[in-house]
Amino acid sequence: MGLTFNIKALCTLSGSLKLIQIILAFICIALLREYDLHFGAESWHKSLADRRLVGIIAIGSSILISLPLLLAYIFFAHSSNLLEVLYCFTAAIMNIAGGAMAIETYQDMSRSKSSDAGMAMGSLMIINALAYLIDAGTGTIANRK
Repeated sequence: MGLTFNIKALCTLSGSLKLIQIILAFICIALLREYDLHFGAESWHKSLADRRLVGIIAIGSSILISLPLLLAYIFFAHSSNLLEVLYCFTAAIMNIAGGAMAIETYQDMSRSKSSDAGMAMGSLMIINALAYLIDAGTGTIANRK
């Protein structure tokens, strides 16, 4: 497998979905850091730390999954396979969990910039999960051929 440069891979469904997933993850990171958001755990107390970690890991895993796969599309003429589908399902589950925790945390708070940002982050994470599910579905279809 040689090193190629195929920028047209960004124009494919999988390539554009990966780009969308990366952009949404970076927006979520920006919201998380700018508004000091949490996932129902304002401190790192032992009983709530897992909740906070799951949310942060969900956002980070989006980048750790999508960026290498996008680079593989561009530089190595990567084709969809079962492992990629499993990565997409894992990322979808993580994003659904993190998004649900963020929405649960911020939906009953009084309206403020922070609560609006928390709701936006949770919504974007669920939208990102949908992008991963679509990506997994297209990968499954590609594997059948």
